Amino acid sequence: MKFSKIFKFILLLIVLVLLLFLREIIVNSVVSTNLEVSQGNLFVLTFIFWLEILFLLMIYDLVILGLYSGISYYLSKLGRLAVRTKKVSLALYTIRLNYYLLRLCQLLRVGWITYGSGGKSSVWIGLSKLSLTQLLLNIFRIIISAPMFLAFLFACFSLSVLRGDVAYYLHKLQEFLRVFLQIKVNIGEIFSRLPALVALITIVPVIFFFYFYSQKRDVRKIIDKENSQYFEEVVLLYEQLLIWLDRHIYEISENFDYVINCQDSIVETFLKKEVSNYTSLASKQYYIHGGVERFRFVEIADLTKLREIITELSSDRLMKFTRIFSAKRFDIWYLYFWDFHSLDEEEKIEKSFYTKKGMTSKLNNRRTHSYDFTQEQIDKRRKEEFSLLSWSIYDNLELLYRFKRASDSLRKYLYSSRTERLILKALNKDK
Repeated sequence: MKFSKIFKFILLLIVLVLLLFLREIIVNSVVSTNLEVSQGNLFVLTFIFWLEILFLLMIYDLVILGLYSGISYYLSKLGRLAVRTKKVSLALYTIRLNYYLLRLCQLLRVGWITYGSGGKSSVWIGLSKLSLTQLLLNIFRIIISAPMFLAFLFACFSLSVLRGDVAYYLHKLQEFLRVFLQIKVNIGEIFSRLPALVALITIVPVIFFFYFYSQKRDVRKIIDKENSQYFEEVVLLYEQLLIWLDRHIYEISENFDYVINCQDSIVETFLKKEVSNYTSLASKQYYIHGGVERFRFVEIADLTKLREIITELSSDRLMKFTRIFSAKRFDIWYLYFWDFHSLDEEEKIEKSFYTKKGMTSKLNNRRTHSYDFTQEQIDKRRKEEFSLLSWSIYDNLELLYRFKRASDSLRKYLYSSRTERLILKALNKDK
């Protein structure tokens, strides 16, 4: 953890302690001086308790985020070490554990801490300011929120507003429940009021007539029809993505097996390209003959098709509807949010899946240094290359895992199960 993060965390703890100390002083003063119950005292205590609850929720959110970040970092470090030592099962186990840790973090968080872009346009910020109606609505939401309700209860108990009346209110609640459970339905009275109910039902269509046959509704029908076409296109593109993944994901996993087992040779190939005097420094233990061509990297067919599907789903024309569709399932959203922007070029996909073209591209992007390396320098460079390669493989294994999760989620989302088909058939809805 960086020093700045530690400093911020300590500062928040200090503020929390001060806030608790201030609250304790005020509550003790209330108890010792027996303040009379008044609107002013109740308002002040409610406000103090509300600030305290909000701050506690912020601290809770920060703690959850900090725990997730720390555990995830060390899990990733362990996974990369597992890739380096060619323990594939351990690497995949850490990836799965990291995934479930993320889900748990999202479940436990309350969302009081958010992070956004700090480089937003000042003009846009000015244009996006809340209107008076929106501002009043937000204030109303704060007033009726759970933290404010809890703060009000705490303030009432501190001022002894509710302490003496708890038994009274419980008795009233008990009486209400007893009366409610003993309600008897008068069938004759219900039937006597049916004509009025029927008359009311006949008036309802008249009320909505002006909406359904107005110009506003015609305009919205046009927009809805156009939007449904775009949404249908997104659904079909996601089905194509599922079909592509079902066809090629096993080949890709085989490619990862091969790359993990050939890390030493790959690193030496990179060093041979970078170091001009590699031949004179490399011992028989490390020296290799040939280049990327001698490796048996699996070529994945139809990578262009995958790139086209992702590019189309990410296009300005369909972006809105892709987001709407993806947000329905976490695994689809996770893939869309984290990876679609990095897979918009075929070269990036080739590198991520370690095809022969991708590895050739990685090798060609390395430049040969004009100066000679010493033995110590090449050994240091070798360690760096091993670390970089294991990190790259682990990150791309996470990408492959996200593809697999999204594939399983899409299959359940797009297609009806056998039970669902039987239910639809029984209800005669499968038309």
